[in-house]
Parts: sequence; C-alpha cells; structure tokens
Amino acid sequence: MPKLGQHFLADPQVADRIVSAAGLRPEDSVVEIGPGEGVLTERLLPRCKSLVAVELDGKLAERLGGRFTDWPGFRVLHGDFLKIDLAELPSPAVFVANLPYAVASPILQRILDWPGWARAVLMFQKEVADRLLAGPGSRKYGLLSVSVAIKAKAEKICDAPRRMFRPPPRVDSSVVRLDPLTEPFLPASVSEQRFLSMARAAFAHRRKTVSNSLAHALGAPKGDIERALRDSGLDPGSRAEQISPEDFVELCEKFSS
Repeated sequence: MPKLGQHFLADPQVADRIVSAAGLRPEDSVVEIGPGEGVLTERLLPRCKSLVAVELDGKLAERLGGRFTDWPGFRVLHGDFLKIDLAELPSPAVFVANLPYAVASPILQRILDWPGWARAVLMFQKEVADRLLAGPGSRKYGLLSVSVAIKAKAEKICDAPRRMFRPPPRVDSSVVRLDPLTEPFLPASVSEQRFLSMARAAFAHRRKTVSNSLAHALGAPKGDIERALRDSGLDPGSRAEQISPEDFVELCEKFSS
C-alpha cells in the first residue's frame, strides 16, 4: 500500500474520459490535486497552457517534478490542498483530481468557495458522488446535494470500478464534472450561511417531518415553522428529502419575515 493510502488510477480509458470532460483549451490553466504517478498529468499537459500539481506525498512530488521538467508550464506544489494558500494557484483554473476518499468533501467545498475555479472534473467514492448528484425525492439527497446545487451544475461522467485502480480500493468510484452557475442561486435577501443552516437543520433528523426537524434544531415554535412551510407552499408533513434547494430559499425568506 502506498504511503498515504493512495489508489492510483490504472485504466487509460477512464483517464481519457476525465481529461476529455475537462474540455480544455490551449489557453487554460489546470490545477491537479493529488496527481500521484502522473497518469492524468501526462494527458493534461499537452492540452493546456499551464498545470500546477498539488501533491502531499513528498516522494511523488519529487518524481513528478523530475518526470515533467521539460514542460515549461508545469509546476509542483508540495503540500495539502486544504492548507495551501489558494493565491498561489492560477485563476481562473480548471480543477482535475482523483480525490482521496477521506477528504473529498472538504476539498470539494474549498473549490466551490473559491472564486477562481472555472470547472472541476473530480473523482469521488461512488456513494459520495451519488449523494452529490441526487435530487429531491431521492433517499440519497441531503445536505451535500443542496450545498453543491447552490454553487454548481453537476453532471456524472462515468463510473470507475475498484478494479481500475492500483492497488484496488474497497469501494467503487465515479467521476463528476462541475461547472459554476452563471448567475447567483441565492437572492441577496438570503445569505449562504442562513441557507445552509436551514438545510442542515432540516436534514439533522431525516426520519422526522421537516417541521419537527426545524423546530427541534432551531429551537422555534412548531406552529411558526408549520406556518412558514405552508406560506412557502410546502406540506409541514414533508421530510427534508422532499424539499428542493429553491424551496429552502423560499423557506428562509418566509421564516425570517
């Protein structure tokens, strides 16, 4: 097992699909998170102006620097993506990554929160990808689905079964492409913090009705919650998985008024 528990992509067809999904132009700048042995790197470099490879493993970072030293637009940034100064990255940037399962969600949120991202093609554990892509009414729909929906349009590119990695992980993976929304999802009257607080409260107790979940989490009278739900055209007996991102926006507006 590699030092940091990495699972290196070993299937060329999946690698090609990831690079194709990035839709790169010659003038684009790429940030690759966790390039490992460079399976994606070698495919990305001929298609872009510059590439910054963020690699936590010191030995792999050194090997990458030596292997691609002849590419003038290539730079290795040895460090943890969750801790580096994002000002060191090119902007706008297309992100490409086979994400470490344990920190995939915080890495995704850091990308989405950064105004310099132009597109992201990311590989997740399949279960996480399914939750990210889920819509209202699905049992997989939850806070992750909602937090992504207010920032990006997400599209599944392909699955990557465990046999396509070396060494094989215990779970399958999926590749997702994300594009930033062209217009803000949230109106000026609803802050992102308030929106996510409302959604987090609603999903805190998935087996309860949304009125009970919100009353419990927010410490508000249940009658006020039910009134806000009805004013938003929602059934107080609904569960959080039935509430769309747009519904959460309206609920924030109604409940705060």
